[in-house]
Amino acid sequence: MADAALKPTDLVRRSNLYRVLDKLGAQYEEINGFACPMAFGDEGEAGAAASLGIADLTALPRAGYKGWDMANWAMAQGVSLGEPNTATVQADGSLACRLSAGELLFLAGLDGTSDTIERLAGVWSMPDAVCFPVPRADTNFCLALTGRHIPEMMAKMCGIDLRPHRFVDGAIAQTSVARMNAILVRRDLGATYSLLMVADSASAVYMWECLTDAMAEFDGRPVGLTALRGLAQTA
Repeated sequence: MADAALKPTDLVRRSNLYRVLDKLGAQYEEINGFACPMAFGDEGEAGAAASLGIADLTALPRAGYKGWDMANWAMAQGVSLGEPNTATVQADGSLACRLSAGELLFLAGLDGTSDTIERLAGVWSMPDAVCFPVPRADTNFCLALTGRHIPEMMAKMCGIDLRPHRFVDGAIAQTSVARMNAILVRRDLGATYSLLMVADSASAVYMWECLTDAMAEFDGRPVGLTALRGLAQTA
């Protein structure tokens, strides 16, 4: 539940978007040491998220591993993996996003926790390493794009065909969005088409501005984590 008194500056860890979100009237909850935007103060967010919404999920845990025997190591720890460029839902609701034969990106579920991420961090050690951690939590932002207008909106700035029948649930695209390298992961929320975008933290404000500008044609708007959780519960 959002805490009306909480501000991003109250905490040590901050999304690079915190100034932008503050100006938009974000209401926060502490998650993973961040002030996570939960809502923006009105009752229209659920409908907006189903049509075209954007949410900052940088507060949610992320991790990465890369190396010659990453896949065997991860599977030995109980991680379910698909083929490269596919994302597989884990038992704790997190996503194991296989970027290549030897690289893996983990994204926590909407509850803001991930037993998988914590477990792998606990068992990895340098002496036995066949892969190495990639500091995704510190170097990347994570945005969620939700709603039926995503394919048309993204066509303005991305060459990948993101129509639902071509870019299926669980698909990954490592591509250019607004002339910036980004990872796109389709992760539907209930019946709502949704994408997760992971890219360089230093460019978070630039990407937010590009996306919100492209969304204006479709009346897209920022939404909070509460609205996304609501979508995930719909059939």
